[in-house]
Amino acid sequence: MLVKNHVAGGIERVQLYNNEYNESWIQKLIHDNADILPISEIEPGFAPAISIGRELRTNAGFIDNMLISPDGYITLVETKLWRNPQARREVVGQILDYAKELSKWTFSDLDTRIRNLDQSSEGIVAMIQKQAGYPDIEEHTLIDNINRNLRRGRILLLIVGDGIRESVEEMVEYLSQTPQLHFTLSLVELQVYKLGDAEGSLLVLPQVITRTREITRAVVRIEGNYATGLKLNIDTDLGIQAENMPKVLSGRTTLNALDYFEQLLQSTDAFTVDFVKSIIAESQQMGLLIEWNTASFGLQFADPSGTGVRLSILTIDKKGQIRLGYAEKQLIALNIPSEINQRFCTDTAYIFTGLEPSLEKAGSWNRSVAISELIPQYDKFMKRLEIYLQELSMTRSTC
Repeated sequence: MLVKNHVAGGIERVQLYNNEYNESWIQKLIHDNADILPISEIEPGFAPAISIGRELRTNAGFIDNMLISPDGYITLVETKLWRNPQARREVVGQILDYAKELSKWTFSDLDTRIRNLDQSSEGIVAMIQKQAGYPDIEEHTLIDNINRNLRRGRILLLIVGDGIRESVEEMVEYLSQTPQLHFTLSLVELQVYKLGDAEGSLLVLPQVITRTREITRAVVRIEGNYATGLKLNIDTDLGIQAENMPKVLSGRTTLNALDYFEQLLQSTDAFTVDFVKSIIAESQQMGLLIEWNTASFGLQFADPSGTGVRLSILTIDKKGQIRLGYAEKQLIALNIPSEINQRFCTDTAYIFTGLEPSLEKAGSWNRSVAISELIPQYDKFMKRLEIYLQELSMTRSTC
């Protein structure tokens, strides 16, 4: 029911299988309005997604929609209106074939195909740079990122239509055919409604399907090599399906997390990577949430009263540098006295040599702290963090 000016009016569900609202219509809708896809909900590092082409030709067929983020992360979209189980199986296999085909490409291959779609196109880099807010993207960095993601098959695959139903066994069978690729597969349902008598006005509701027997996402991880044997790990919403799965792997590992740890290892060493993983594990035990980005992750305190507001505690970037989260707006939203945050900042600053509270930003340090500095002070820091979280919880419980 649509309520406008306190008057209720009817809305009509549009069936996505007639001549007007068909798969081609969905493709154009996505091409013209890429932000209609809930990409940030699925893999935040792949957003914002910029549409760069429709019906992109490959040896495996034509990709319905292709999108790329300003950081060079690729999203493929296959639109499908589900009429029979056979079509469902075919479209999953089809989009996997696209991912396998793209993993053989370079940036130059992709750029050439995009230019062939539109002879007036200036290419991928120019298209992304022209998007509002992204004029200063470094060309060589974008090209390097796209090349790396193509080579590794690090691609977000979206099947978009009017719903999909598959058992975990069938989905794992499809996914296990491409163990060398590190992709995320998500299924997005579009619900479309006509808004009363408003001519040409539609309400489009995208939804990531999350019913128990539907796979909304699966991350395939491969360990080892062909000489010593491969270990295939498929992490889905229903748990982990794997052969020879090591005990150290548990829970969901997003593509952002995979990227982060690879970059952290390049900047530091294996010991630091393991230490950061231990920080994550202990923080989660303390009730903190992990917010992943491709170049960093953040520890966040979720309001226990259920408002949905998250208070940023700290971030650790890909070089192993730690900064306190600047959370003035969240403190105000949660009605938490700033003195609690400032005391935490001051007390933790004095744990480290040469560190002080920032004069410019209350509640922040005047510089970042390296993981190597945290290691000898870790127990002291975590004890103070635990006190801080208790203070936050007590404050919210009295609101």
